[in-house]
Amino acid sequence: MAIDELESFVFREYELIFRTIQSYLAKSSISNRYKDEIWKALTRLSPEEKTISKSNLTVLLPRLSYQACGGTRNFPPEVSAAWYLFYIAADLMDSVQDRERRFDLENTPYSFSEWLNLASSFFFIANSLLVELLDQNYDQERVRSVLQAFPTNLLEMCEGQQQDLSAGEISLADYLALLRKKSGTFFSLACSAGARLAGNEPSCLEDMAGFGAHLGCILQILDDLEDWHRLEKGEAEILSTMNWVKNLATIYTLEVLPSEEKTLFRRVLQRVINQPEEWQTYVAWVNRSGAALYILTLLIQEVESAKNHLQNNILNPAPKEMLSQILNRLVGEI
Repeated sequence: MAIDELESFVFREYELIFRTIQSYLAKSSISNRYKDEIWKALTRLSPEEKTISKSNLTVLLPRLSYQACGGTRNFPPEVSAAWYLFYIAADLMDSVQDRERRFDLENTPYSFSEWLNLASSFFFIANSLLVELLDQNYDQERVRSVLQAFPTNLLEMCEGQQQDLSAGEISLADYLALLRKKSGTFFSLACSAGARLAGNEPSCLEDMAGFGAHLGCILQILDDLEDWHRLEKGEAEILSTMNWVKNLATIYTLEVLPSEEKTLFRRVLQRVINQPEEWQTYVAWVNRSGAALYILTLLIQEVESAKNHLQNNILNPAPKEMLSQILNRLVGEI
């Protein structure tokens, strides 16, 4: 499928999502002023017309998973809208918790605390959209299955975030476990929600959930790899926001260094935390460890695992091909 067709599909899905949210807000009892604030915030956080990013593509996951598993009736846009709202709300809360500098949130009428409150509003709107499915003409057993899946998976994601926030230095094994519990679980939910609405075929549900889990890990690893390449160049923005201890390059380096060298590298970490201008010393240590090659190898493994979940012959060819196109668009040439 041509890229322009994929982009067209993405923006049609966004239009449905926005109409669904707008319809909910129109009948909500909150004040018109707060409705306007929610809508302005949502618009600022959503893609501009005719722009595509990695996160934009993932908005198609619930619908395509539904179609891949044999869904033939109209797919409820409330599911895509709910998942998207959970997505941007979680991203907002993560930024506030990590004290990350978000340039798209600066020069706005809202403080970070106000953005955090808006994120809470997104959570509640998403939950309401899902509950409304119980009053519509959908298979109620499947709807209840989706309603149960959302809080279960989101709580698991929150557990992973709590573990991440409360941990100090972590092992490589712990990092990978958190990766799957946070990003993996969340994107698995996007795919499994659509698959559950299509039916109860176990292998189809398992493969869609597995595909989403690996896709979520891929997105996080891509972010880690991008951060590393920016760090190698000494970009001022990444130097000012870098978590020098809890990034994959550091974690891998500490994992493979001999005991004596770990002590020396920890001293480098302490120094660069207070003096980011000494980033080149840090980069030299990480390069010697082979961390960049490890991250790339891990990414390739996740991509292959995701592709394997699309080999199920039960999956409908057209939506399966689009899921494959999304994967290819995300990773490009690796």
